[in-house]
Amino acid sequence: MNPLDARSVEDAVVYPTIRVASHPGRLLMGVFDADGYVEDTVLDRRSGEVGAPMVRGLFPDVVEAEDPEAIYAGPLYFHFGHFLLESLARAWYARRHPDLPLVWAGAHTWHDARLRPWQLEILEVLGLANPPRILASPTRYQRLHVPDLGYRYDDRFHPEHAAFLASYRGPAQVPGERLWLSRSNLDSDVRDLNAAPTERRLAAAGWTISHPETLTVREQLDHLSRAEVVAGEEGSAFHTIALLADVSSKRLRVLRRHGQEHNNMHTVGDARGVDQSFHSLRDEVVLEAKGRAVTKVSARSAEVLDLLDVAVPPAVAADEASPETALLLRVLEGLAPRRLLDLGATDAGLVLGSTAEKRVAVSPAFAFDTRSHAGSGVDFLDLDTRTYVKHFVSARRRFDVIRVTGPDLASVLTSFRTSRRLATPTTTWLLGSGELAARAAVAVGLNHPGYAVRRVVVRRTVVFVVHRVAGEPTSDDAVADLTDDEVARRTRRIPLALPRFVRSVARAGRGR
Repeated sequence: MNPLDARSVEDAVVYPTIRVASHPGRLLMGVFDADGYVEDTVLDRRSGEVGAPMVRGLFPDVVEAEDPEAIYAGPLYFHFGHFLLESLARAWYARRHPDLPLVWAGAHTWHDARLRPWQLEILEVLGLANPPRILASPTRYQRLHVPDLGYRYDDRFHPEHAAFLASYRGPAQVPGERLWLSRSNLDSDVRDLNAAPTERRLAAAGWTISHPETLTVREQLDHLSRAEVVAGEEGSAFHTIALLADVSSKRLRVLRRHGQEHNNMHTVGDARGVDQSFHSLRDEVVLEAKGRAVTKVSARSAEVLDLLDVAVPPAVAADEASPETALLLRVLEGLAPRRLLDLGATDAGLVLGSTAEKRVAVSPAFAFDTRSHAGSGVDFLDLDTRTYVKHFVSARRRFDVIRVTGPDLASVLTSFRTSRRLATPTTTWLLGSGELAARAAVAVGLNHPGYAVRRVVVRRTVVFVVHRVAGEPTSDDAVADLTDDEVARRTRRIPLALPRFVRSVARAGRGR
């Protein structure tokens, strides 16, 4: 590979970037001199959107730069990964000429734009003191230095540029330190929307859960520097390792978004010689995929924990079931279900104590590592009820008994309403005992015609259960399907209401 070099262009005009309908998939930009377009000054990529020389006439007016001489930096991005890899691809040259401005081609609408604080911090980390310039209009320089690209998206990382970026020496690596790069708090749906159960389990196992968007660049680098193992969902936070001086003993474990991982992951990792592996989850559903923008939901934290070699804690053996679980198990003995669904529980007492052939427990808030009961035959899913029913249940799956619980009344009622799709005409719902169950029983009785709430007394304690009333419609569609004779029969049972004026006359007569 040839050494990096730079060209000097006299009387150079730097154009801002613009996208126009006549050039789809092209980012118009570039540097021009008296002879026309200066080669290799547009966005250069192997894949995705690419650059093209500016169409003459789009910007008839050219302004004169305040600085006679500058360094061309290429297109500016405010996205972390694209800034680090592409907007700094020519910045290796700037360290040698700290007095010259570093000029980026901004979008033509970015008048008075400035670098974000995190971008300025990256420049500080790299030891760049060059004054930054962001152009939104064609600007002429008497002399413009055009460095070679040190990084081409997504397949080329020049060793000299890699050495330039690897500037930060943080704290010493801590043996056994494990870091999870979280995307769960991002203001974006490009992530696993159900990462919280996994992150809760990792934190309990001693992992550091990092939210890079809440940290300074140096804080991110310090986390990475201390970590021996770095894991998380595929994303630009992993590119931050390019700034670390030493990554030789680190291991990266990356969960793919969807399909093959982005080649940038290999280009950066291979250039730095880092040990990295990529993994796809079996139990996940992709909700939307537009290019690299993937929204998905994972179902089992256990799968991620196993991929990361997190030790399985021993199951905590309870001396006896909790009072609530003991009551419900007595009720289950009488119902003898073949298929049991437990929704919203934090413990596994009911499903572990049941003898049902098929037992499924669904909750986003299990207070235990589900792998501790891997041999129990119970199918544990770290999901809320809506997500489970919408994305992870086949149309034919039905349950004889459904236990519904949760942290509050709203969640219990949501689970009840949603789980009706998983019921047979003879399904029984267990609401449990206590105040929350009582309120849920009242709400179901008032708001869900066609369902009957009953009390079962077990050991002098009331347990509330729900079942469908045979022959009663339970939805608007079911009412619409009633025969005319059935509608007539039911309407005859509706009480008569006297008109208001008749009631008034009757009251007046009684007054005389």
